[in-house]
Amino acid sequence: MKKLTAWLVSLVLLAAAIPVCFAGVTTEKTTVELEDLNIKLDVPEGMYVLTGETPVDSGDWLLAGYEDSLEKIKEFEEDDSGNVIAMELVAEDKSMNIAISRRYSDQTRNYYNLNEVSDKEFDELLKSFLPTEETPGVTMQAEKYDHSQVPFFKLNVQGKVNEKQVWEICYGTIINGFSISIDMYSYQEFTEEQEALLQKLVDSVQVTKFYEKPTQEQLMLQAFLVLLPIIAIILLIVVVIVIGRINNKRRERRRNEMANRLVIYRREQAQKAQEGEGHVVAQTLFENDTFCSDVAIKKFCQFHYFRKNLLRNGFYILLGLLSVVLAVIYDENWLLRLILFGLGAYMIVQPFYAMDKMTKTEVGVYQKARTRDAHYTFRAEDYRVSGIQSPMLYPYFQILGAYETAEYIYLYYTDERAYLIDKNGFKNDDIQGFRDLLKKNLGKSCHIQ
Repeated sequence: MKKLTAWLVSLVLLAAAIPVCFAGVTTEKTTVELEDLNIKLDVPEGMYVLTGETPVDSGDWLLAGYEDSLEKIKEFEEDDSGNVIAMELVAEDKSMNIAISRRYSDQTRNYYNLNEVSDKEFDELLKSFLPTEETPGVTMQAEKYDHSQVPFFKLNVQGKVNEKQVWEICYGTIINGFSISIDMYSYQEFTEEQEALLQKLVDSVQVTKFYEKPTQEQLMLQAFLVLLPIIAIILLIVVVIVIGRINNKRRERRRNEMANRLVIYRREQAQKAQEGEGHVVAQTLFENDTFCSDVAIKKFCQFHYFRKNLLRNGFYILLGLLSVVLAVIYDENWLLRLILFGLGAYMIVQPFYAMDKMTKTEVGVYQKARTRDAHYTFRAEDYRVSGIQSPMLYPYFQILGAYETAEYIYLYYTDERAYLIDKNGFKNDDIQGFRDLLKKNLGKSCHIQ
């Protein structure tokens, strides 16, 4: 019983394998439309039809003489210029192969449609196919072949490839700015029947659609549209750079104004000190002790880039992501895709790289200080910082901005440097009173709760 069961299972598996191994053998004439090439043609009987859509496990690959279907199917992939082998026909006896291809070039774009060129232009096209120098063992003939819709050229080539004699007949034409070639090749001399079969295949070609040759203005517009993504991104970067320079000049003016105000403030303080006993020392309102650890510095740098400057750096990252997406979907030119991807990668990475660089710089500055303990003393009109720097009174107008997080309050005294104030470091725990003091003295520059 077990032997009978095993025999039946083997029979079922063998029967299931037969359609896979011998699927798709072409026995009848078939009309095939190649939409990307804008043509239809009649495939004669007795041919294996192979395209990029032929399943990898189709038996046609093996029967056509291709043992590695995965490697062969790569030949049907379109390159960045739009050139592609659209279809390959292989005789059942493997005596010949016919490849149907599309190719773009400056020449094809110049002629555009061969049914619109003069006899002189066609003759120049035929001459362009002939080799400029004679190649030993290779002969080529080029002639015009009349077709019902569009003229074809016929190339007859004989020569040696890898010490093997090769015969090749290629019919081609140019429509809609690209060339279509129907190329038959074999390692044996063609028979009259084979040449007649190829000619019949060419005669069956029907162009499904002709497009008008674009004008120079349209070509310029197309070239502009091709470059538009890169132009737009570059312009946006230029805008960011220009805005950055304007802001830098504004900051420079503000620094100069602040320096002048600070000179006046120091002069007034010196004058008050000379008054001696008549000068009343202002009362200390708030005191704070903060340890400026590496972790605290890193949190400040993260805040600086991705909260305080979120709009600028977020814009860079979004612009970079857009550039990368365009590089992925953009198929006009590999060089432009590479440029788009490079720009995108730079813009995405740049804010993170700048943050990391700032963190290392700040940590290095604090490591060189005498201590990392900062002691802050805040009075009604000025404040003092000691420990991390020499104790000296500063007016509140020196603070460019105040920002608050869950753990810290940052008092910016330059565009990229700030005093780090631990909210848990106040002696009287009067955080709200300190906020009110900052709001009173900083006005619109105070961005805290």
